[in-house]
Amino acid sequence: MHYFIEQYFTEEYFEELYDFAELERTVASTVRLAAKDPLCLYLFFQRYTHFNSYASAVISRLASSISLSRYLFNNPESTVTEQADRGMDIAALVLSAAADEGANESPVHRALAQYLLKILGDYGELSSEERNQFAEIPTWLRDVIDEVIINYSGTPNNLRSLVKAMGFHLASEMLGDREYALIDMVVRHENKGLGFDSYLRQNRNTVSLNGHRYKPWAWVVIHSRHNGSGAEAEHSEYATSALNMTLRYSSASKEQLMVWVQEGFDLFVELQQRLFREIFSECLKLSQEKAMFSENSKTAMSTENSKTEMLVY
Repeated sequence: MHYFIEQYFTEEYFEELYDFAELERTVASTVRLAAKDPLCLYLFFQRYTHFNSYASAVISRLASSISLSRYLFNNPESTVTEQADRGMDIAALVLSAAADEGANESPVHRALAQYLLKILGDYGELSSEERNQFAEIPTWLRDVIDEVIINYSGTPNNLRSLVKAMGFHLASEMLGDREYALIDMVVRHENKGLGFDSYLRQNRNTVSLNGHRYKPWAWVVIHSRHNGSGAEAEHSEYATSALNMTLRYSSASKEQLMVWVQEGFDLFVELQQRLFREIFSECLKLSQEKAMFSENSKTAMSTENSKTEMLVY
């Protein structure tokens, strides 16, 4: 039986605490830089899809840690211990963010990401060897992912650890909704008819997964889209509900829970901003190297032409 749960934690609550517009500028500037060049765009998505490939695993781990914490979350209106336990109710809300992976004949999201990356490689005319070179994960990204795994997991029967991890999870979903929408906005709307958007319109590739056909851009818009929403918005609502349920069913005060939730939210914000700043730096370096190579090639060609002219005369 479910009781009325006060909606204390809301999206508006976090919008008052964080400057989302500033956070989004970091994301948008990175995507805009990447969208200018096929190789940079491939690099961007290689890093971004790799980062997100751990999502369902760590979400499931957090849900498991919560469900293993028997009698930590209890209905205060119940006097019978076994009937009061509400840990699984909270865990189910968290797990909802990973439950749509492969459910009802839908493909796992990683398969959609892999297909998008394949098409991006084709767009950039990359060989298999070049794609594998991009797949060599830099140390900074390994460090970021290690931090995600640690902060997402939560420790069973440790209320502070679990609530921090739930705050971390909510930040992941809430910011993820904005990330995918910005990616869709920059690549398909700001650059409509140009670059990768033009390539997709001309080629109209699809792939068959679990008996259904999907376009390359499906991985992005299944999560969120410009002037719309997707799975991330729904997952964010579930994560918020899980926190509000925790507020009702845990022994900690509202003030203490607020502190722990914000600690977890802060940690993800820091990692998200680092992720996009690092990708920006890599794309900028790649662009500069390409420009230098192009300039050196022009210089070499000019020198060769001069030598040829000298031999003629």
